[in-house]
Amino acid sequence: MNSRRSMPRYNRPIPQMRARTSSGLRLGWLTAWLFAALVLPSSLFASDLTDSARQLAHKIAAASGPGAFAVTITNRSSIDSRSVTEIRSALETELQAQGVHSASADQGMGTIEIVFSESLSDYVWTAAIAVGSDEKRIAMVATPRPQAAITLSPSLPIVLRPSLLLAQEQAMLDVALVEMPGGARLIVLERDRVAIYHRATSGATRWELETALPITHTRAFPRDLRGRLMLRRDHLFDVYLPGTFCRSSAAAPLTLACNATDDPWPLTPDDASIRAFNAASRNFFTGALSPGIGKIATVPSFYSAGQVARTGYSLWALAGVDGALHLVDGMTDQTIPGSQWGSDLAAVRSNCGVGTQLLVSDSGDSDHDALRALEIPDRDPVAVSAANEFSGRIVALWTDGSGASATAIVKRKDTGWYEAYRVSISCGN
Repeated sequence: MNSRRSMPRYNRPIPQMRARTSSGLRLGWLTAWLFAALVLPSSLFASDLTDSARQLAHKIAAASGPGAFAVTITNRSSIDSRSVTEIRSALETELQAQGVHSASADQGMGTIEIVFSESLSDYVWTAAIAVGSDEKRIAMVATPRPQAAITLSPSLPIVLRPSLLLAQEQAMLDVALVEMPGGARLIVLERDRVAIYHRATSGATRWELETALPITHTRAFPRDLRGRLMLRRDHLFDVYLPGTFCRSSAAAPLTLACNATDDPWPLTPDDASIRAFNAASRNFFTGALSPGIGKIATVPSFYSAGQVARTGYSLWALAGVDGALHLVDGMTDQTIPGSQWGSDLAAVRSNCGVGTQLLVSDSGDSDHDALRALEIPDRDPVAVSAANEFSGRIVALWTDGSGASATAIVKRKDTGWYEAYRVSISCGN
């Protein structure tokens, strides 16, 4: 996407992103761990957290007054479960000392919803206090997040394995490989049509055009066009284009019905996913979400997004138009400014490492591009694979329908042709 790749701010490295050493440990983490082990006693970290818990309890009691409340605590930070138990105990003890007692939802005079989250440098704890029908009051404390709190857990090396699906002169926006009666079909989204191919009888690696369904649209498409192809259970597929939505028929012969719309696009293959509004005359998402990510309904404008599962919530990684990587957990937006990575990313599930990797493009050299895998074990992105280079620029990157691989569209520099790849992940060499 030329308009994105020409932006110079994509060439600044993120100091917080560091590749793993061959041992699987990052030197920055190892140094911090040794410093903590030799200089900082573990009791100091625990003491800081319990002190913060008491501060939060005082603020809650000042906002709520004495009485019985239904109290919930959600951990969306990297604090381990043992520490959370200690923090909860300190909170409850101090709240009781202030006259605030726990009760069931039907017996309490209100609710107290406590969330542990974090930024790049601090733990951030918030409490939403509701008394009867009164407007909620917010109490908040922040405490520095020491490097000693990071858990070191070496992961297996990860290898990206791209396989070529199709090469053609016409631009491709997205592709999907699907099993159908009579054999596999390759569905290809182009600018003005959806082409469907079947395996050629002359060879299992060749595709022959079976049918082409025209895309009708009343609005002019932007020059740097983006499009999304989504497989569905009750019909074959949906197509999302700027200002246009198309739906295939459920049975043969296939037809395609398109209409003008400003409805948001799903951010994952799951149709129930969070959706984002596309800027119809541009090549990015505006930042308005439906529904929101937790309590966050609007994020900075972004090009692509990936969802990383956490216990009890999801962390979303967004490649922002501002050149930063945004990590959104439903309570906070952690911004990692200036990136050597490009504007295309996709989340892929695997049996490797932490279980979900982000495939991220390079900064967008016009002659070649590359993909590499990142993990976010805490809130610090880490490269966990070598770069896999392509002979051209990555112009689209989407998580496929299974969630276990991604589709990458590459425009070759030498021929100008487009190549579609399925990119999967394997553990080990």
